Formats: sequence, C-alpha cells, structure tokens
Amino acid sequence: MRKRRLKPSRMEETSEPLEFPEDRCMNPWNGECRSTDIALFIYYEGRKLPICRRCWVEIASTNIEWSCG
Repeated sequence: MRKRRLKPSRMEETSEPLEFPEDRCMNPWNGECRSTDIALFIYYEGRKLPICRRCWVEIASTNIEWSCG
C-alpha cells in the first residue's frame, strides 16, 4: 500500500513571516496614547482611527453618544 503524501499548509510554504504595518492608538480624546495593542477602528470626523484595548475600555465605559453621518 502506498503512503499518501501530505500537502504542506500555506504557512509552511512561505519562510518569511507575515508583516503588517504597525498601527498606533490614535484615540481622539487621549492624544498621548501610542499603544500598538489595537482592539478596533472607529470613524471620527471622517477618518478611520485605530484604538487600543485600554483606550477602548475607557471610551466604552463613558456616556458618549455614537451616530453615523
């Protein structure tokens, strides 16, 4: 009986690590934070801004009213 040859996974096919641009927190209410632990992106004044986990916890716990448009 012949042994089946396993196909390599996509990760094994490339020897180079995946690289992503390093986003830094751009919390519009905290201009000093530059964390790279990005949790999500928000649209603020027409711009897509990365928000870190720590800032998102602070933003989500405040009484900010969100709207589209």
